[in-house]
Amino acid sequence: SKESFKKTREFQMIIRNIINEDIDELVRLHKSIFSKNHFSSNFPLNLLKKYFFELFNHYEYKLLAIENGAILGYLIAGIKPEYPINKFIKKNIIRILFVLLYNPKYLIEKIYQVISKIGKTTNITYENSVSVYLIAVKPDTQNKGIGRQLLHFFEDILMQRKIYHYTLSVRIKNSSSIEFYKKNKFTEINRNFLTISFKKSLFENNII
Repeated sequence: SKESFKKTREFQMIIRNIINEDIDELVRLHKSIFSKNHFSSNFPLNLLKKYFFELFNHYEYKLLAIENGAILGYLIAGIKPEYPINKFIKKNIIRILFVLLYNPKYLIEKIYQVISKIGKTTNITYENSVSVYLIAVKPDTQNKGIGRQLLHFFEDILMQRKIYHYTLSVRIKNSSSIEFYKKNKFTEINRNFLTISFKKSLFENNII
């Protein structure tokens, strides 16, 4: 279907839905892309696989960009982004705490996130709005339009379903991603000392 398969013109690249058989390569790619800058990249491989399974089971939009059988990038999006994360934490709290103890630089960040949830001061994702939770491109294929192609394909699906806006968040220190989103007509809607949140409307005249 149009929603699950597309061959781009710019590259000999195919965009399709993620399937469970992709998870092993996706987990390895996730660790290489985010290195030690993302808390989940510090998870052991088997724990990271559980993390991705929770994401796959919850999120409706799961796209993969591949070329000659190799994964170039992926996008995961849907509604209620906190739900699979909370479920994963409850199931694996002890192991997550051990990862946190071995990586104490994330402690302040996690405490802030907990406080923010209690105060409900930083959750800008609307309850039933679509949000991109993860979008990533393999380091040696970045700046070749792959992320843009993933977003455009995702946006085509949303418009077919009469969904005309979505949100995402990026770490405030990730200047290259922030610039990318601004160039692609995202509008900043919120920020804190950790992240900047963006919203994109797919029709200029669309009233949200």
